[in-house]
Amino acid sequence: METQARKTVLERSTDFIEQKIAPPLLRLSQVRYLEALQRTFITLMPYMVLGATATLILNLSGLFAGETGLNMPGVAKAIDSVITPCRPWLLQIVFVTINLLALIAAMLNGYFLGDYYNKKDSNVTAVASAVVAMIAFLSFIDFSQLSANFDWPAYILGSPSLFGGLLISIFAVEIYRLLIGRKITIKMPEAVPPMIASAFTSMIPVCAVIILCTLIGQGLGDFDFLSMLNKATAYLVVGGSGPIAQGIGFVLDRILWFVGLHGSNIVSSVMQPVWTTMITDNINAFAAHQEIPYMFTEQWINFYVRCSVFPIALLCTMSKVKRFKVLGKLSLPGTIFNIAEPVMYGLPVVLNPLMFVPWVLGFAVLYVFNVILGLLGITPAVVAMTVWTMPAPLASFIGSGFNIIAPIITLMNIAIIFFMFLPFFKVMEKQVLKEEEQYEAEQGRNK
Repeated sequence: METQARKTVLERSTDFIEQKIAPPLLRLSQVRYLEALQRTFITLMPYMVLGATATLILNLSGLFAGETGLNMPGVAKAIDSVITPCRPWLLQIVFVTINLLALIAAMLNGYFLGDYYNKKDSNVTAVASAVVAMIAFLSFIDFSQLSANFDWPAYILGSPSLFGGLLISIFAVEIYRLLIGRKITIKMPEAVPPMIASAFTSMIPVCAVIILCTLIGQGLGDFDFLSMLNKATAYLVVGGSGPIAQGIGFVLDRILWFVGLHGSNIVSSVMQPVWTTMITDNINAFAAHQEIPYMFTEQWINFYVRCSVFPIALLCTMSKVKRFKVLGKLSLPGTIFNIAEPVMYGLPVVLNPLMFVPWVLGFAVLYVFNVILGLLGITPAVVAMTVWTMPAPLASFIGSGFNIIAPIITLMNIAIIFFMFLPFFKVMEKQVLKEEEQYEAEQGRNK
């Protein structure tokens, strides 16, 4: 009776989350600005991983130069001798990826926002929106202050201007599509080819946007609007970078996954600009041999806390329940590479009252435990990005700048997850075995 009562409470909680909490969050993730941002950062991911990898290679010798506890100057010198000839093109890769992040993000965000509006008004094109967003962002930069060798500092076009670039791109595309929607355009005869007509349709809106952005960015004397915007949004990043804000996002992610929604996608649609700024700042600080500014990044959560559902698949392979064992054998290889869906929906974890405690509350406790390790300086900060399919221990080793402590902590957390799920899995296994025995007995009586 007590177990049944507990299940009823869990079922009521699940229904409440599914019916009251999840729908507005799902609608929030589908807001056009957040949807465009999500598509922007998904597109940026390969370039950011490439830039982070190049940064790691450039600083590889530091692993053996006493910076991480390994004082092997001979090895460091040998690595430097290999890397030095490659340094110019490695620096170029870092520049065109990490150091141009804000410029590329502004252009992509403009493109995806324009693509959204194109479905409602064919005169608003994605390409024109991308270009006007990019030029609008550049209009806020005082090029007269750049040096004679055309030096574009990372702080102008890199992660510090990320929020500013995204806000400017939204502003530019909104003005552009508003003017087109109000028919404030040059109308061409129907005989004019569509490509040429489209260029003339955009002329007045584009000119208005660029002139307006130039006046705001450069027409206020010595007042630097972009720097002011960057400083204002920096407070947002700092506010969202702490363990409490990140913890709320992580627990929300677990809850949404539990009710069958892709929690990671929904939470990232809001948090991604903050996460991207944090990890790029860490990458830049690592490259400059400075103190790493942010501990609780998205990658920190991925590598140390959300590290793997491999332990759940492993429990399945050890089960006496036939379907669990088959599920475990089929899903175990995928879980090594962070493919969780077969376990989530096949066991299932989703909407399974017995799995609520380890999946939501257990992971919340694991998060707090790792936060304590991070605050004590035991957990290495993450200074690089890796592809999401990389096994967590290897990802934490590479992501931490080849710090051997990182994979040890990841493996420890994977072991904790195993024992965290073990008692609840055993209860579920016992229930399923009982149901199987009853079914087989009924089948025997019917023969």
